[in-house]
Amino acid sequence: MPFDQGNITFRICSLPEPMPTDSIERFAEYAARALDEIKDEPQWGWVSPRHLLDSNISDETIRAAGFYHLCLRQAERKIPSSLLTAECRMVELARMAEKGHERLGRKERKTIKEEVQQRLLPKMPPQISGMYFAIDCTENLLYTSATSANQLDMFLGFFKKSIGFEPLPYTPDVVAAERFELDPASIPALGISPDPDRADERPNGSLGENFLTWLWFFQEERGGVLPPTKIGEFSMMIEGPLVLVSDEDGAGAGESVIRKGLPTQSAEAKAALMVGKKLKRAKLILARNPGEEWAVTVDSDFVFRGLKMPEGEAMDPESIFEERMTNLFIFQTIFFNLYKRFLEEMTDSQKAREYQENAKKWVANRRAL
Repeated sequence: MPFDQGNITFRICSLPEPMPTDSIERFAEYAARALDEIKDEPQWGWVSPRHLLDSNISDETIRAAGFYHLCLRQAERKIPSSLLTAECRMVELARMAEKGHERLGRKERKTIKEEVQQRLLPKMPPQISGMYFAIDCTENLLYTSATSANQLDMFLGFFKKSIGFEPLPYTPDVVAAERFELDPASIPALGISPDPDRADERPNGSLGENFLTWLWFFQEERGGVLPPTKIGEFSMMIEGPLVLVSDEDGAGAGESVIRKGLPTQSAEAKAALMVGKKLKRAKLILARNPGEEWAVTVDSDFVFRGLKMPEGEAMDPESIFEERMTNLFIFQTIFFNLYKRFLEEMTDSQKAREYQENAKKWVANRRAL
């Protein structure tokens, strides 16, 4: 989904240097080729965000309100598996009848499959898909819809091939080190289970899981009201579905997914926290003024899924895009301000101890609705 419409799923990357002045020319050099040039291998190339067939890369098509907005398109020819199976079987049956055999050897069946693929593949219409991205040149940030590891590797590699450097994906460790200059290894994974039988167990959870768990505690302790910021006063709420995990062995290990009823107030949520599980995924809702609401599912590795932003008032396409990018900037600013607060508190030994003590009480005193 392009960044100028609908809900968006994305990762954030930082740019190690400003975009070159000839960026448009560099993108254009690796623009997507015509579909009739697609043979037996997948092909990648840049297209404009207008549609996946628009390989016209120019200032008019990929620049809006000072942002770059493009798509990396994949095009390949594929044979439907059912069609390939049927065509191969037709040839196999004909060969068996011709030779008077009841079955064919593995090597011959493999040869038949290769021959059928070579015959059918050029006749298949190309299938196309895309990974969109937008670049905020002022903040040196890139937002991309490439969220899986394979997608991200392909996107980053092709971006480097085109522009000359590789964006750095924001993970909890990277944000701590690069954005806030804090050593991620110095952030303790505090255990918050009040169960006395777990007092001597090793604290668990990744940095992102511990942050999301802290965020859940933080918003409930404050009644959902966040500290004032330069861009307004916000409230926050954690909602389900919730995914809680533990990397320990034995009782309580594995993943708990809580969807029904009020997940954050459920007996299942308390039980998961009691056995030392940490929050891996949850829905986060931010609100500022009436009608201004950001709702997104956050993963502990900082993948943001299905972000719904406030309804805008702009009418023309460029203004709509600018308004959406402004709302995206507001969301990530508040989110990372909260992450910064978590990091600062966890690197302060006294505040970290206070959090651990208060969080244990928070877990122990939870009442299921």
